[in-house]
This record gives sequence, structure tokens and C-alpha cells, in this order.
Amino acid sequence: MSDCGHCHEVLVSPLACAGCERIFPVPKTLSPFEVFGMPPAAHIDRGALRKRLLGLQRLLHPDFHGQAGETQQELAEHNTAELNAAYEVLHDEAKRASFLIRHLGGPTESGERQMPQAFLMEVMEWNETLEALQATSTGSNAQQAGAQAAELYADLSVERVRVLDELLDALDDALQPGAKPDLVSLRRQSNAIRYIDRALAEASQIRLQAEAQQP
Repeated sequence: MSDCGHCHEVLVSPLACAGCERIFPVPKTLSPFEVFGMPPAAHIDRGALRKRLLGLQRLLHPDFHGQAGETQQELAEHNTAELNAAYEVLHDEAKRASFLIRHLGGPTESGERQMPQAFLMEVMEWNETLEALQATSTGSNAQQAGAQAAELYADLSVERVRVLDELLDALDDALQPGAKPDLVSLRRQSNAIRYIDRALAEASQIRLQAEAQQP
């Protein structure tokens, strides 16, 4: 971490100094990890992240800098937006994983759209189940469809945890010096999580539709 150029306090974040309370202009190239003054990592303590967020939000609050001049107040508003955007990425494990794949030089979501080959059979089965449940969620079998949708949602949730844990572990390995990860495979795992999230949303919607049909 660097020191503040004014009071020489160690900077927790390049956004502002907790010692002299100055706010600094920052380049647009800062990564979410750099915004929070943290090294890149797949597994992070989300409680500690939240605590750091609240501390920086207080330090950057525009009302706190109302008497410091227009420039500092504008910087406070800008840096608060940067902080919140970085938090959105780091707090969400799937978004954090996706960012790290790009950070390591891997393909983007649009650059690699495939999923792991071993995952495709499960995807076909889930798609068939979702289509069948959608067709019956508003009919006489709505109650049964709702129960099956809830069961599918539980299964998908377990699978999401498994795939995400594997991806985060692989990314922590990939971040080690000298590592040569298969970034295309890691992106495909990330794509699998994105599919599961869409399937979870659809299963939840089917369950709600079915419940609405019940007397």
C-alpha cells in the first residue's frame, strides 16, 4: 500500500486518506480490488469487505466534504460511485470469478460462450424439466408443478454451490506465481454458473405461477 502524499498516512484505498481526509482523483483503470486496497483473490472475507465498504463510504460521503470546496465534493461523489461499483463485483462470488478470469487474461463472457462438456447433459435434462413444468404451472396440475419446481430449485442451488466452489478454488490456484491455468475452461465453468442462475430464476417463477393458481 502507498502513503498519502500530504500526511504520509498509509492509504487503505487510493480513493481517500483516513488521516487527513483528503479525496484523490483516481484513474478509470483501477480494478475493484485496487479500489478496496486488496490483492486479487477468489476467496475473500465478505464481512471484512463490508466493514471496509462502510468505512470508506463514511469517509467519502459528499455531505462530509461540503465545506471543502466544489472539487473535493465532486470527487467524493465520483469516488463513492466507483466504490459502490467495485463492491458490487467483489461481494458477488460469481461476478468476482468472472472478473478474475478477465484479469488473468482469459476470454470474456461474449468471447467464450460454451459450457463444460460434462455439464451439457445436465443442461438438457434441466431444460426439458423446466419446459414441462412451465406448460403445467397454470393448469390442473399446478400444485404438482410448483412442488417439482421447488425441488428443482433446491437441486440447482446445490449444483451452483459445487460448481462455484470448484471455480473459486481453481482461480486461487491460477493467481499463484508461475501458474498456467486453462482460462478457457475457467470461463466455461463461469458460463455454467450463469446458466444455473437463469434456470434458478425460471424455476422460481414457475413455482410462483403455480402457487398463484392454488385456491
